Amino acid sequence: MRRVFLLRAYGDFAIAVQALAPLDEIVASLHLRPLYEALISRGCISPRAISFVDFGIKGSQLNLFTNRDFLRFDTFRQLSKIREYISANPGYTDFVEQSARLGLLNFCTSHSFQALFETGEPVYAAYGLPVQGVIKQGDKVLIFPDARLQKREIPYSILAQIEGRVVRFGVDYTNFEELIGLIQEADYIYAADSLPLHLAYLCRKPHYILYPEGGKLDFFTPDALASGSYSTFNQFTYV
Repeated sequence: MRRVFLLRAYGDFAIAVQALAPLDEIVASLHLRPLYEALISRGCISPRAISFVDFGIKGSQLNLFTNRDFLRFDTFRQLSKIREYISANPGYTDFVEQSARLGLLNFCTSHSFQALFETGEPVYAAYGLPVQGVIKQGDKVLIFPDARLQKREIPYSILAQIEGRVVRFGVDYTNFEELIGLIQEADYIYAADSLPLHLAYLCRKPHYILYPEGGKLDFFTPDALASGSYSTFNQFTYV
């Protein structure tokens, strides 16, 4: 049986949880459970069996997958916990989402993980998620400028051009359920390449992606790519 370990960021989880096959065994880091529970509570997805395991991930994803925390002592502790879990629960063909640092992950866990898709491959297409074809049907526009990486945050010069409400974590929402509620009540979403973008797709809300020069498009949604609803900060012109 195929077993998939979800060890990455919240946006990655929001994509994977709607795409993985019903027969897939899912093991997810415990830090992702609050998002899953909010998605269930707000009616975004149907409940499914997921084993949430404490691998010691305190940030947004497994340290091994980051540049900033790669060499921290916690990284080795997290990898040790993954190795212990696999040893205690054998008999599966194990996968992680992306191929990035797959060899190092396998070396450090003494395991043979496979990747669901190659890093750099369009993620939604790799999962088989479709264009939804949703269109704007009202005037309630929300703008989510925040992003996990500072360089992806939408600058004030762009925010000043858009007619809509700027929504920020810690001010307008403080948890996943409040965030999802805001998106569900909106008619159109402007977002950085971050969790609110992927929640907009999951909630079937039309959206527009703003990203920095040189940014990659591999996590862009099928609808944004199909409609051309994306722009770099420098090229953006509000209509």
